[in-house]
Amino acid sequence: MPGVARVVVADPLNHESLHAAVAGAHAVVHLAARVHVMRERAADPLAEFRRANVEATRRLAEAAFGGGTTQLVFASTVKAVGESNAAAWTEDEPPAPVNPYGQSKLEAEHVLGDIADRLGAAVSVLRLPLVYGPGVKGNMRRLLVLVDRGVPLPFGSVYNRRSLLYVGNLVAAVLAVLEAKLGGVETYFVSDGRDLSLTALLRLMGEALGKPARLLPIRQTLLRRLLPSAEADRLIGSLTVDPSKLARMTGFVPPHSVEAGLQDTAAWYRTGAP
Repeated sequence: MPGVARVVVADPLNHESLHAAVAGAHAVVHLAARVHVMRERAADPLAEFRRANVEATRRLAEAAFGGGTTQLVFASTVKAVGESNAAAWTEDEPPAPVNPYGQSKLEAEHVLGDIADRLGAAVSVLRLPLVYGPGVKGNMRRLLVLVDRGVPLPFGSVYNRRSLLYVGNLVAAVLAVLEAKLGGVETYFVSDGRDLSLTALLRLMGEALGKPARLLPIRQTLLRRLLPSAEADRLIGSLTVDPSKLARMTGFVPPHSVEAGLQDTAAWYRTGAP
């Protein structure tokens, strides 16, 4: 498959801008979104998420399919299904998003499904867990900083399970879906194929940084009392997905190991990039 022909920046709510961006495209990969906001300032967060994630997606799909595009890949999120689980989710798991971000992405999935069914187009929805790599932000970057500085962390006894996705594996998954040229509307979970506890992740971060993580064995029950509930869920709760459908339908195998992904992330972090 040839490489990306072009990258176009367009206003997702401007009709002419969108049509110009997708003109002549056989396939479109939609990655843009308003993501989870730690310090929300909007008076109506759900309305803002819907504007960016639902309405913009609707207009992009209509412009693309109306202009002759036959295939669209949509980057959704595991949060369209929920925030935590005890066993890995498959695509059959009934969605129950708990925040405006997850709700808006699920609504965007439904919008794309309706448009694809009406126009006979193909849509592949990729539900992504935490994506890391150069440029990572949020908790992953904060943990990198803490490990790098040698700060003692109270996570030595956290035995949760989290699915992660290195950005290089995400790119490979997108290419696998495009090359498979599947019809209709399909939804897939994507991951590195190896789930980690927070303790294991921090140790691998330390190895990548060349600075062993300093972990203190504090009980999870105590941590949950000390941390805000939302923060505790993101750090020490479990959230895993089963990516076997993607492998079965496209033959996808993650080309990069977790260690390689963290090495790449650490190398970027060492440059002092913002």
